[in-house]
Amino acid sequence: MKIGIHGVNGKMGQKIAEAVLSDNSVVLAAASVRQHHSWYNKALNEVSDIKSEVKTTANLEVLCQKSEVIIDFTRPDATLALLHLSQRYNRPLMIGTTGLNDDIKQVISHAAKNIPIVLAANTSLGVNVLMEITRRVAEVLGSDEWDAEIFEAHHRRKADAPSGTALKLGAEIAKGRKVDFEKVCRYPHETVRKKDGEIGFSVMRGGDICGDHSVFFISEYERVELTHRAQDRSIFARGALKAAKWLYGKKPGLYSMADVLGFNG
Repeated sequence: MKIGIHGVNGKMGQKIAEAVLSDNSVVLAAASVRQHHSWYNKALNEVSDIKSEVKTTANLEVLCQKSEVIIDFTRPDATLALLHLSQRYNRPLMIGTTGLNDDIKQVISHAAKNIPIVLAANTSLGVNVLMEITRRVAEVLGSDEWDAEIFEAHHRRKADAPSGTALKLGAEIAKGRKVDFEKVCRYPHETVRKKDGEIGFSVMRGGDICGDHSVFFISEYERVELTHRAQDRSIFARGALKAAKWLYGKKPGLYSMADVLGFNG
């Protein structure tokens, strides 16, 4: 399978390239960067530690032409630009970009009618197990006697807060409780006291933290804590590659890591 990486110069892009090169069942076929980036039109092994002679391109049509599945961990505007061309060339997409607004999510949903797309707030296998457990715990405990709080920590350069993963964890709690997440999401914190059933979020940014997420279910008498800590970004790359390989040959549709891992059937 020929894999294309959109935004190979990013931290995640480089990790994904390394994961692809270490997997004998796939080939790194194409890699994109911005038009004026210092890596533009240069072999990856000349400008980075990536041991590949693939030359980067800023032409997304070339990226699509050379790839069978494309992995995208960029920025919302860059993801949006790729969406239109990936439909034209019928290329499945594994999207790990975070900070997507409702308009872009709507474009992704529309594109998924034409091509298969995995949209994942977090591609770590461990985090996605945490999401499944979180929903099940929320189902059992409910909200009458249990408060729910989510804490997340990331590196100082992360643009969005709370993280997409934290919000997805909150959505899983709401799903388990059978309530509308938008109505119970409490972020940023208001000065008024917390209302019954609200899901709170706390955020920390600093250093080069890959990603920590903790879910707390708190009653008057006891507390349940669920935590995942990412120790290396390679875990996200391996999960993204697993999702990309799963996508190959799938029917058009909008999928999640829960689908990839078989949690949805």
